[in-house]
Amino acid sequence: MKTIDRGLATLFATLLVTTFTSPVSAEDFDLLIIEEESDELLILDDQPDSLASDEDPGDSLILDSGEDENGLFIDEDDGIPTEPPRFTSYTTEKSAGPTVKLDRLWVEYGHFTQQSADKNHQGYMHGLATAEWSPSSAWEFHASVRADGYRESGRNDWSDFRLDYDEIYARYKTASSIFTVGTQRVLWGRIDELPPTDRLSTQDFRRFVIDDLEDRRLASPALRLEHFFGDSKIDFVLYPHFRETQLADRDSIWYPVNKRTGEILSLKTTALAETIVKNVPIKENAPDSEGGAGIRFSTLGSGFDYALTVQKGRQTVPYFSYNPDRNIIEGKYPRTWIVGGDFGIEALGGTVKFEAAWLSDTPVTRVDGSYTTVKSISWGAALELFPGDGDARLNLQLTGVKLLRAPVVMDRAEIYALNGSYSIPFAQNRWRAKFRFNVGLDKKDIYFNPEIAYTGWDAQEVYLEFHFFDGSLGTPGGFYQDNGILTLGWRADY
Repeated sequence: MKTIDRGLATLFATLLVTTFTSPVSAEDFDLLIIEEESDELLILDDQPDSLASDEDPGDSLILDSGEDENGLFIDEDDGIPTEPPRFTSYTTEKSAGPTVKLDRLWVEYGHFTQQSADKNHQGYMHGLATAEWSPSSAWEFHASVRADGYRESGRNDWSDFRLDYDEIYARYKTASSIFTVGTQRVLWGRIDELPPTDRLSTQDFRRFVIDDLEDRRLASPALRLEHFFGDSKIDFVLYPHFRETQLADRDSIWYPVNKRTGEILSLKTTALAETIVKNVPIKENAPDSEGGAGIRFSTLGSGFDYALTVQKGRQTVPYFSYNPDRNIIEGKYPRTWIVGGDFGIEALGGTVKFEAAWLSDTPVTRVDGSYTTVKSISWGAALELFPGDGDARLNLQLTGVKLLRAPVVMDRAEIYALNGSYSIPFAQNRWRAKFRFNVGLDKKDIYFNPEIAYTGWDAQEVYLEFHFFDGSLGTPGGFYQDNGILTLGWRADY
């Protein structure tokens, strides 16, 4: 029942508020490491013209920027952002022999709290293993495989186990360029959760959005060239084979078409539409073609970073539409031009970010049920803060989508939402409290995700979290409003 969900949400909120009232500041470390991915490594200290001086390692700052050059240089003494570092490609100093390691193990149990839910329980298991070899400072070979197990019990029990590739690539590095061939994750954009310019990467919707963003991206076959010059970087990516978004099993509570209610995720519904959805078959119809290509130029400035991008490719998330000629509901993956950009600037006591993208072909469904595409604009504005100059992080975002010159459609012509996250370690960094949320501003569309985690074990954590959905017809919160779930999990990153 909704009262159960709201009661759990209140309990978590109380725990979080109790945590927040105890200010936590960072310990006085001599070395600060900020790490996102492992593609490039920037090392600098308090002196702007010297790199990683051995004479004074206590003032060193190490930045690992990966695909997203959003980091700003923060002086450890006063917490005031200063001039950001120059882009530097990273090559290993020495060769390294072949290694094989277990990267991650993850086990989770979930209990659906709504009596009206189709399922009672959910289980998830995940493992990731990697083999690496660097025969020289210029070459790197990387191969990762992943295993995922899913189970849901209740109405129409189902389970699945998948062994799949992850990042498998060969990488060649010079002083100013990095060339990567193989399956890889390329995540462009600046804001959290749904960056408007991240359109060509393959998403993982098998658990909808209950996982963090980095766990909702899959590796895709790609050719990538990154070239660095001065404070700037050009990033070119070509996807020779299209890999569509991975969806949950059709019997799963997370599948985007609900045959029981006759609804399709993010579409308004009518009595006729519900009858059609309940009674016709579904074909996802992923095309056998290339995925597209894109280029991104980014630069770091003194307190101001920006990036511009142009892309053309297929939408990786299927758009479900009724085809009267074939009498099926089929997935559409339209090709679209994407032109966008983003910037970050030091302001309001933190970092202000903005990102926007124009799309030439956004799929929509007319009120008569026919399919077409229209132009659209997606944007997001964010404020990132580190309260008390400590380890807590607060990110607030205002996002929007607007269809341009669209006919009367079953889709939402305009979408506005306030979303964000707050994370804070406490009890000498042995515990972490986190909260993610999304609140629709134009229509009722609510998602709350409070979490409490014990992180006192080396490279491991045990967490308890709750996912609450609610909303109007035609919104994600409304579509998944029966899917409130309480989860308990253990995760180890080696």
